[in-house]
Amino acid sequence: MNKILTLTTCLLLAVTPALAQENNPDERPLGDTEGLEKSKSGFRETWVNPNADFSQYSKLYLWGATFEYRDVGPAQRTRSTFYTGRKREFGIAPEDRVKFEETVSEIFLKELSKLKQLEIVNDIGPDTMILRGGFLDIISRVPPDTVGRTDVYLSTFGEATFVIELLDAETGDVLAVASERRKIEQPGGRVDQFTPRTTSVTVLAEVRRWAQRTASKLRSEIDKGMEQARKN
Repeated sequence: MNKILTLTTCLLLAVTPALAQENNPDERPLGDTEGLEKSKSGFRETWVNPNADFSQYSKLYLWGATFEYRDVGPAQRTRSTFYTGRKREFGIAPEDRVKFEETVSEIFLKELSKLKQLEIVNDIGPDTMILRGGFLDIISRVPPDTVGRTDVYLSTFGEATFVIELLDAETGDVLAVASERRKIEQPGGRVDQFTPRTTSVTVLAEVRRWAQRTASKLRSEIDKGMEQARKN
């Protein structure tokens, strides 16, 4: 495995012992909005702690990334050309899950390192927020490879619910939660004569584009929110 990719994954999956165990984010479901108030942002759902003062933070610590897959049965490697079922969700093989998680983690770390308003750090401090994020209810719409000559062309390769939390690094208190369902799809979500046949290469390329768009949006929203908090 590429050494840089391995380091990237380790950084995103790191767990700090400095946070009090009773406030360990891993002890509760990702995206819990209890005690938060509905707010607005570039994401479909946003909830904010009414007592949060974001202007006091200058650093960001990346907590463990979460990936959860919808149970649609085991992955299959091949299918018959006579397959006529209406199944639209397919199992994802373990090795493909690993590739998905490594690709997404690499892109998010690279994008978040471009933050202008917060410094990415490896230790907990008094002016530090924790970013805990993940992709939930991940599904694939890519059928197994077909035995025979049938080609597969797709507009949507899959989808997942993107969720992030910002927490106070010393207390573990949730400061904000944002989420939205996002599709992994061809540009414009259309299939036409120019759409490439679905292969592992085209799927991975779309996953990378999808992750890049999502990570870029997250970086932009964090920078925008922090800049506004400091102005107020």
